[in-house]
Amino acid sequence: MPCSRRRALHLLGAAAATAATAATAGCFSSGNLEAYALIADEADLSPVGRPYVRPDPSEISAVTRIDFATETKEAHVSELFETGSTTVKQWPLVGRDRWGKETRPRPTFLSRDGSYYEVSIADERVLERERWHFAVERVDESPPDDARVARSPFDLSAQDERVLNAALDAVYADSDGFLGTPEFDELQTVEFHHEIDVEASELVPAPPFEFVEYSDEHFRPFTERRTVRVPEWTYSVEKVADTRSELTEYTRDVIVERDLNASGLTDAARGVVDDALAEDPRRYEEGAPPSDGLLAVLDALGIADDLEPIDSYDDRVDFRNVVAEYEDGTYRFDLIVTP
Repeated sequence: MPCSRRRALHLLGAAAATAATAATAGCFSSGNLEAYALIADEADLSPVGRPYVRPDPSEISAVTRIDFATETKEAHVSELFETGSTTVKQWPLVGRDRWGKETRPRPTFLSRDGSYYEVSIADERVLERERWHFAVERVDESPPDDARVARSPFDLSAQDERVLNAALDAVYADSDGFLGTPEFDELQTVEFHHEIDVEASELVPAPPFEFVEYSDEHFRPFTERRTVRVPEWTYSVEKVADTRSELTEYTRDVIVERDLNASGLTDAARGVVDDALAEDPRRYEEGAPPSDGLLAVLDALGIADDLEPIDSYDDRVDFRNVVAEYEDGTYRFDLIVTP
């Protein structure tokens, strides 16, 4: 079972900070980066595997704090293969990569009865829905003696306990490591999506308690009905290969988007790519504004058209997972923009 931030906070203690840092090695960090960082690594597409081939779609998480049931996901996959399409809300069956302020779909393949299929987005739209939200806010003072306080183990239904636990976890969801007090502009809420039975919940419109006590800390519950934007995707599927070797041959043409050898890069632009591919450090960095050499590379990678002036970004943005050929190799490029 994956360890939540809350559980790590309460079980690991201060000595866990070093271990937590080690456990996240390999993740991108904005520390010590210049305004623009182009990072590259070899893309091994023979045989093609993750993140393009998704062996078990039920492992794909919904874009909600509380995931959908495995049975729901399996029903959508069955419908997809039986009818050729399925429409879902908040479940990114087709992988998505961060792309500036947005995301973009990634080539995605599923296996079924020994054959391989490409899943595509046939249609997408954003719906507006009214949904309940539940959150908890940590408080420093102790509750009054006559206050209604919920204590672990909570006397709630399995569904409501999942919501409450998700809300407790969300308090630390964006903290710097496992420890410390995070600061948010607003409460981190748990949305009652279409898979959660609102009518069966005791938490909304008002929970049967005024405070939550957990591991010697106190939290005040919060509920609100909000209008939210819900992504909805219609997926289609097409058989593309009967063997793994056929899949590898097919996917190479789909996954490799760019050929830098045919882009007419200047010497300065080639120097940018060579530095990004260098062993130590395996990235190219420079400050704002971007140089002509970097801009030429970003244009060849298809990033330049979507890159906004750096002062338009409030926080770091990434352009992820552009696969391109260069000289005699195939590489995956990521651009990190840190205002």
